[in-house]
Amino acid sequence: MRKLGIMAVVFLLLGATVPGASAGDLLNYIWDTSTYQHPYPTDVQPGDLVYGHSPDLFNAIIPGYWIHVAIVAWYNESINDWMVIEAKIGKGIIISPLSEFLSRYDVVALQRVKVDDATKQRAIQFAYQQLGKPYNYDYIGKPKVYDDKYYCSQLIWAAYLVASNFQVNLDENDGAWSWTYFYSVAPQEVYDDPMTYTIYYHSA
Repeated sequence: MRKLGIMAVVFLLLGATVPGASAGDLLNYIWDTSTYQHPYPTDVQPGDLVYGHSPDLFNAIIPGYWIHVAIVAWYNESINDWMVIEAKIGKGIIISPLSEFLSRYDVVALQRVKVDDATKQRAIQFAYQQLGKPYNYDYIGKPKVYDDKYYCSQLIWAAYLVASNFQVNLDENDGAWSWTYFYSVAPQEVYDDPMTYTIYYHSA
């Protein structure tokens, strides 16, 4: 209830300051009511990162173009789909089919991290071990690597940091303060980091 109360206050404030905000925007972001069509990526590997952009309210409050990021975990042959691990607002850390993730966003991208397969597997394992933890709504404070809650890019950043024995920091400015991102690590910073490169991009 406390979390819902905080979210309600935030949404009210944003509704008063963001002209394009609507109840539909909120419904789509939390409950995925919109469906976009994208070609399914053909060159997907475990450890890849998938991003989403949304034209709605949350694009106005999350700094950078990308508002969400998840890590590709494994291929589920029973449903013929890749599974991704993500920290999702209102739901915490969950597993989702890649096709469902892609359908939420008008623009999507897939990136690969410049590390070996063993490091990617350790990053997946770290993310998997966080399943069930709540969502972290603190976008301003300095993120923790080992935390009891995570937001999406914090989870990805922590997973690759631990997996690489703290050698791969997917925060573009390596945790320094900025007026755009504060101390947080945003999806855009992961996307812009020199250790990642884009292998798929599509706009619906």
